[in-house]
Amino acid sequence: MYDNIERELKLLIDEEVYNEILHSYDFQNPITQTNTYFDTKNQDVKKQHGAVRIRTIQNKKIFTLKIRKDEYTHYEFEKEINTKNIDDINDTEILNWFDQYQIPKNLHPTASFTTLRYVYEFEHGELCLDKTDYKNHTDYEIEYEYTSDHDGIHFFNSILEKYDLKWIKNCPSKIARALND
Repeated sequence: MYDNIERELKLLIDEEVYNEILHSYDFQNPITQTNTYFDTKNQDVKKQHGAVRIRTIQNKKIFTLKIRKDEYTHYEFEKEINTKNIDDINDTEILNWFDQYQIPKNLHPTASFTTLRYVYEFEHGELCLDKTDYKNHTDYEIEYEYTSDHDGIHFFNSILEKYDLKWIKNCPSKIARALND
């Protein structure tokens, strides 16, 4: 992420392609992360093309607010916190983000799932390989996340063509897939 901008290209893949890619790169040790998303009963955050999440990696908890800028770009604000309960957050910076983006305070958990993530670093971005377990299914995703400006679409497609795949548009987000589970 650079300057609170997250640019990512995502594609759902099957388990066979996932395993092929996993063995094609020298991925670092995987990270297990549990993501809990929050919204109002009326889905006010979703209506703004946003997402509020608390991600847990081991004992570390990270609050994230995402607001969509365009199809594959988000404004993303993250901060480590010490609670899994959204109502217990009293950090001034996070509360300012809520005010700035008109995020209501009456949030409740809407979805939770666990992702096993492998990351491979390139010069201008990261290749992420995710296996995500939802309540009723498991899916596999490859993601390219920019860390600096470049033609990421061309770069990502050059990786995908080795597996007879092509990125045209992002697949539905994990939160959307969780809500459809």
